[in-house]
Amino acid sequence: MPSLPLIFTVCHINQLANAFVLGDSIKKHHPDYQFFIGLVDSKKNIPAKINSPYPIIDIEELNLDGFAEMSRKYTWDELSADCKPFFAQYFLEKNKNKIIYFDCTSIIYQPISFLSEILDNQSIILVPQLLHAGVHPDEKQILNTGIFHSGFFALKHSTEVVSFLNWWKENTKTKGFHDLCKGLNADQLWLEHVPAMFEKVSILKEEGINIGYWNLSERNIYSDENKTLIDEKKVISVNFKGLKYWKSYKNLIEQYQDTLLKTVKPSYGIPNPKDKTFQKNIAKNIRAINYIFDWFLDKIS
Repeated sequence: MPSLPLIFTVCHINQLANAFVLGDSIKKHHPDYQFFIGLVDSKKNIPAKINSPYPIIDIEELNLDGFAEMSRKYTWDELSADCKPFFAQYFLEKNKNKIIYFDCTSIIYQPISFLSEILDNQSIILVPQLLHAGVHPDEKQILNTGIFHSGFFALKHSTEVVSFLNWWKENTKTKGFHDLCKGLNADQLWLEHVPAMFEKVSILKEEGINIGYWNLSERNIYSDENKTLIDEKKVISVNFKGLKYWKSYKNLIEQYQDTLLKTVKPSYGIPNPKDKTFQKNIAKNIRAINYIFDWFLDKIS
C-alpha cells in the first residue's frame, strides 16, 4: 500500500503557535497523516519551555548551499517564503510519495483526502487566487501578485517534480525579493510559469480551499444573507495571513501562544521594513542623531 501524504508548513519561531494549530486541525481529520514543521531558524533558539507536539526540521538540517547569502539579503517574510521549495524537496525525499503544503497561518475544517486522489494522476496541484470574473474589486492587483497562491500546493514524487523544485529553488535563492515593480513577489510569481513549463499540473478550482483576504469577497462561505455567520460546511481551509482572525481561530492560537514566542525575533533574514519594532528603532536612532547634532551646534554657537 502506498504511503500516505506528508503535510508540512514553513515558519519562524514566533509563528510556531500558528503551526501547532494547523497541525491540530490536520490530525483532527487525518490522524494517520504525518505533519512536519519546517523552521527557518535553529531549534536551539526555541524557548526551553515550548514543547512542540509535532516534529520540527530546522533550516540547518537542510544544509542549504547559499543560505547565508539568502539570509543577508532577504527580509524575514521573503526568506520564509523563499525556503518553501527547499523544505518541499527535503520532505519529498523523506516521503517518496506525496506532500501537501499549507502556510502556517492556515487551518483546515474538512478532510482533504481528495488532494491525494488528484495526485494519483497528477504531479503538481496549484490553486488560483481568484475563481470568478468581475467579483474581486481590483483584479489587476492579483495580476501583479500572481495568478496562483503559494500558500498551498501539493506534489507527487516524480522526475517532473524534481525538475520543478530545482527550477523553483534557483529562482527563490537569487530572485526571491518582494518587488512588484520589478515583477518579483518572493516565491509566488514563479508559479505563473508552472502550467506551461511542466507536465501533469492540476489547477484546483475549489472554492473552499485556501480562502484568504485576497479572495474572501468572491467565496460563498456565509450561511445567511447578512454575512455574519460562517458556514464551515463550505470551508476546507482558511489562510489567516493578513486576515483578521476569526474568534474561533484566535481562541485556538491562544492555547499555544506564549509571551516568549511572540518576542523571539527570527535569527535569519533582515527585519521587515514594515515591522513596527523595526520602524521604532529607526525613529529612535534618528532622534539620537538629531540630539547629538543639536548638542554639537549648541557647543559651537
